[in-house]
Amino acid sequence: MMGMVEFVGLIKVNVIRGINLAIRDVVTSDPYVILTLGHQSTKTKVIKSSLNPVWNEKLMLSIPEPIPPLKLQVYDKDTFKTDDRMGEAEIDIHPLVSAAKAYENSATTDCVQIGEWLASEGNALVKDSVIFLVEGKVKQEVALKLQNVERGMLEIELECVALSQ
Repeated sequence: MMGMVEFVGLIKVNVIRGINLAIRDVVTSDPYVILTLGHQSTKTKVIKSSLNPVWNEKLMLSIPEPIPPLKLQVYDKDTFKTDDRMGEAEIDIHPLVSAAKAYENSATTDCVQIGEWLASEGNALVKDSVIFLVEGKVKQEVALKLQNVERGMLEIELECVALSQ
């Protein structure tokens, strides 16, 4: 067993949809997404025969300290052989966690932009990703170009809940 892991909060990941994913089964794919944060991982359901799957599936992970990147891997479910990779991406959740800590006691009910993660050559963002405070919740919408694959994008929404000390 490892020593005690300190957790600084919870991250709720809404895996919204995939767009124009890679073909792995002749004409289509049966995609699902694995999320990994540190030593934890969780996955979405499989969507049959779709290159534009809509999962709209909310998954939850605890955020360890030090904060690792959130890894997303898309796979094609295969019945008789190993599932095929359909790309991956990483998200730096430091800005989201910092925002959640800063605003955990905020009473505002408006929707306010409180941060953003800029798209650059060095990351997988399709467009700048905005962190906003909406009804007291800290959320971030992210559109990612999948890496190490010929094509495909993933849209997700993150929500972070800081664990008060």
